[in-house]
Amino acid sequence: MVGESWWLKLGDVLPILRQKCQKYWDIGSHLTVDEIMISFDGRSIQKVTIPAKSIPVGLKLQGLEDKGYIYSWKATRPKLAEFQQDNAKFSVLIPKTTPPVYAYLTATQSIIARLIESLSKGRRFHLYLDNLFVCWRLAQYLKLRDIALTGTCRKGACGYPPRLLALKGVSTSLN
Repeated sequence: MVGESWWLKLGDVLPILRQKCQKYWDIGSHLTVDEIMISFDGRSIQKVTIPAKSIPVGLKLQGLEDKGYIYSWKATRPKLAEFQQDNAKFSVLIPKTTPPVYAYLTATQSIIARLIESLSKGRRFHLYLDNLFVCWRLAQYLKLRDIALTGTCRKGACGYPPRLLALKGVSTSLN
């Protein structure tokens, strides 16, 4: 099928590989999420170019990493506008809410919610994210899941308190 996502062509291989990665690694509590580039020079609408990466052209994944080990990952499909995607997968259930409450995240931010599903329940984790992922709704969702978050935020990002945005303009440390 033309335009089919590249990871769908791998069928059952990726889930088995992900399961083995999780089985043979004792995950720590301090985790990062970042882009993973798989070198690819062929023709595909899925091909991504990120000049600052060590592999600047290829296929892109988002990975949950611990000490350089890729514990889990989700494939992304570039060049597909969010309004064309299934919005149901971008709503995440806020835990311990009655009646059920859902947070609505962008496609990029929802990757974090899907990646943390692989983490053990009952353990405390600390995620380190860059400004591609961080948003106020995601921070609230992680807090309710007892997952700490450290990350950078974009100036003027929607949902951030004006006081925090004002602090970004201060040229001295907050000590």
